[in-house]
Amino acid sequence: MKNFKTHLEGRDVVFSAVSVINGKRSNKVRKLISYSKYYLSISKNYLIKEFDLLYVHFLSHNAPILTLLLFFFGKKKPLVVNVHGDDIIKSKGKKIDKLNKFVLKKTDLIVVPSSYFQNIMLSNYPFLNAQKIFTSPSGGIDGNKFYNIPRPENTVPIFGMISRIDAGKGWDDFLKALHILKLKGINFKAIIAGQGLEENKMQQLIADLDLTDNVNFLGLVKQDQLVNLYNQMDIMVFPTRREAESLGLVGLEAMSCKTPVIGSNIAGLKTYIDNTKNGLLFEPGNTQELAKSIEKYLNFSKEEKNELREAAFKTAQKYEANYVIAQLNAKLEQLCTKN
Repeated sequence: MKNFKTHLEGRDVVFSAVSVINGKRSNKVRKLISYSKYYLSISKNYLIKEFDLLYVHFLSHNAPILTLLLFFFGKKKPLVVNVHGDDIIKSKGKKIDKLNKFVLKKTDLIVVPSSYFQNIMLSNYPFLNAQKIFTSPSGGIDGNKFYNIPRPENTVPIFGMISRIDAGKGWDDFLKALHILKLKGINFKAIIAGQGLEENKMQQLIADLDLTDNVNFLGLVKQDQLVNLYNQMDIMVFPTRREAESLGLVGLEAMSCKTPVIGSNIAGLKTYIDNTKNGLLFEPGNTQELAKSIEKYLNFSKEEKNELREAAFKTAQKYEANYVIAQLNAKLEQLCTKN
């Protein structure tokens, strides 16, 4: 959200009011307090502040308060809703989905991160007009932050994973694939960066699979340091099993550094990874196939690897932030002009 705001401000967009939830909610009481303050801030800004349009990130988080405001006070200005993944996938069939539908029917523009997610929206909400859905890939990739750093070829291949260490993210599939490679006598190093609820489980699995000497877990790495990690890797592995992986920005960040991605053939990843052209795809959760994909990359010639790197970079350029934000800004200006 910070990058989204910063990029638009760079195009002279003024945010007259901003409502955000700060910090994590570790229990129900704190969550209730946080959301109460958040909803109060939204209500205050909606009723008092002047604005040309209302831009909302994460539909289901905001649907309750938006429903109340729209129902009792009506729509003041054009409404734009940016959906990200879990806010739609996890709400399907639940009570909150009724509120989502109410808000979506009032929405002037729905912003989605990928064509994959556009199809999900049209499938889940048949009343939507496809012309009201605009694809904008999560703020895009900042080429000034993610770029190739020329270096000598690694003597021992380095595989990397940048991810939340949570259920469904596939960190366990990555480790099991590495174990398969080690049993085959393949020499390698692996880097894992991220944090999450399953860090302890991951550390235990690293030990159980005898990967302690192969895997370096770095924990949370600051964004400005990621460029160095991507450039250390021969390949980045993106093993998610989540249908809500609406784009997968870290994959594009790696590709912007000319680091090919071996990713799950799922959700948003399959919209930008072209198998054997700019990366490799494997069946989600299939550790044997993931191991084979890694081994396949290792067996590529130097020329084939370079072609993959260059193709990965060209793909990432299509998601460059300045281009992406310019398109979104033009769409928002058009919406304000119409109203």
